[in-house]
Amino acid sequence: GLNDATRGFLDRERLAKTKPGVIVVNTARAGVVDEPALIEFLKSGHVGHYATDVFAKEPPAPDEPLLKLDNVTLTAHAGYNTPEAAMTMYRRAIDLAAKG
Repeated sequence: GLNDATRGFLDRERLAKTKPGVIVVNTARAGVVDEPALIEFLKSGHVGHYATDVFAKEPPAPDEPLLKLDNVTLTAHAGYNTPEAAMTMYRRAIDLAAKG
């Protein structure tokens, strides 16, 4: 989860140190990113693209600012939903059931 060291980790100061056009991917926690700063850097073009499957509020509200930006890719928070992950879950469930 988030703690004092990770909350807002990718803030205005760190974003300013990135190369122009940087692509930011966040699949950790929404709170790791300072969202107002990120939006500012996305609008200026310094951050070239942002991709995430985590939101401060899930599902995001229709007026979520990130939804309005063309250089943002948002996906459902469902990275676990792959055939491989499903097989792993099934195997673990069977193992647990067998152990009683």
